[in-house]
Amino acid sequence: MKKLTTLFLASILAASALVAQKAPIMGVVDVERVLNDYSAFQAAVEKVRGSVAPVEEEMQKMQASLQEIVTEGREAETRANNPAASEEARAEAQAELGQLQQRLQQAQGELQQFRQQAQQMAQRGQREELEPLQEKAVEAVRMVAEDKGIDLVVAKNSVIYAADTLEISDAVIALLNAGE
Repeated sequence: MKKLTTLFLASILAASALVAQKAPIMGVVDVERVLNDYSAFQAAVEKVRGSVAPVEEEMQKMQASLQEIVTEGREAETRANNPAASEEARAEAQAELGQLQQRLQQAQGELQQFRQQAQQMAQRGQREELEPLQEKAVEAVRMVAEDKGIDLVVAKNSVIYAADTLEISDAVIALLNAGE
């Protein structure tokens, strides 16, 4: 009997604890829209793009140069394999083909270095310019959630369905852009 009474009291306590807990309040935020509408973030994106643009332009020039070398190489190869050409002309074309292959390898190496440089610049820009603003956006989400009494905020793109009343993106955008 004592065990039954203890079990009954434990059940009542557990049930009352469950009833006393409030249901969590949720919100959703459209992260992509927040960052697209966050003017300081967009300015930083443009700054990063601008710093990488000269390197990308140089890479395009280098790729055009590579294409020219390839075209010249095909022409030299055609001359080197032309049975109607003299031995001397075919030997000259073969020598030219070897030089073009060396130029091609060197140009490909330079292009690879430029690619690495552009990637490093983009990563540095991401770290220095964009990450602090992303952190500020997360802080704005937290502040809006606390202000609205929201316990949990999830990214809208990871939710199958959410009522429009749970959306806090506009409030987050307003808070971020008001701080400028």
